[in-house]
Amino acid sequence: MAVEEILNHPSVRVRNKSVVEAKLNAILKGGSEQLAVISDFDFTLTKSIDESGEKCLGSHAVINHLLLSLHPELTDQVNAVNSKYVAIEYDPHLSKEEKIPHMIEWWTKAHENYINFGIHRDDIERIVENTNIKLRDGAGAMLKHLEAASIPMLLFSAGVGNVIEAFLRHQLGSIPKNIHIISNILYFNENGFVRACSEPLIHVFCKDSTVIPHDAPFFDDIAHRGNVLLLGDSLGDLHMDVGVKHSGTVLRIGYLNSNAERLLELYLDGFDIVLVEDQTTDVPDLILKALI
Repeated sequence: MAVEEILNHPSVRVRNKSVVEAKLNAILKGGSEQLAVISDFDFTLTKSIDESGEKCLGSHAVINHLLLSLHPELTDQVNAVNSKYVAIEYDPHLSKEEKIPHMIEWWTKAHENYINFGIHRDDIERIVENTNIKLRDGAGAMLKHLEAASIPMLLFSAGVGNVIEAFLRHQLGSIPKNIHIISNILYFNENGFVRACSEPLIHVFCKDSTVIPHDAPFFDDIAHRGNVLLLGDSLGDLHMDVGVKHSGTVLRIGYLNSNAERLLELYLDGFDIVLVEDQTTDVPDLILKALI
């Protein structure tokens, strides 16, 4: 019954129904003790558009918003840099390998701006509360279900981990102990200003376990669980489980937030389930409710 309800959800698209049914049944049979969740943050756990149809911000955009509020004279420069590299990121004529050096260059320039132009720890906390970044409808309840069932969740982001941490604290009161954040972390000097960024740098095309320290206390907990529920919103999220040793089933759910007509077939090539223009976590939460 749970499998039927999931597949009949109005936003669900699948290419091979029997394969998806088999994966769902395997995950349900394995139970909560065998499940780990690996999820992107920006526009996966959070909304891509708000209730009024306005585009929401990702965690890097939040810091850029802060940077430009402090230094409006940088607006044209920052916008030009972003336009240049966005075009490279989505260029269909370039391979992933060709794009990677440009992505490293882009992320490095952004982080250098945060250091050179005086981003302060307290400003990050303040701006997170006052910018358009929102959890998907139902995401708070889904996170509580995961915590109650002691299901580990790896939040994998090429954005800024400090924004993610501040946002979750603001939304949930505290960061649940089962949530582990892998992202770019800004380090601050004794006066509270950004002095450095964590390494290795995490960009959109290197989101896999090669950037996770294998001696991290949570790594074994995730690695020892047979099944993985993977949530993402871009094709770069498809391989977030690579390098994590799991012996069971990986169910990949992709949020297709825009350009559905153009991108649906590409998303169906990679994701088992594609959720079209869905600003909720209803479908992954249906899976969790059936487990718990």
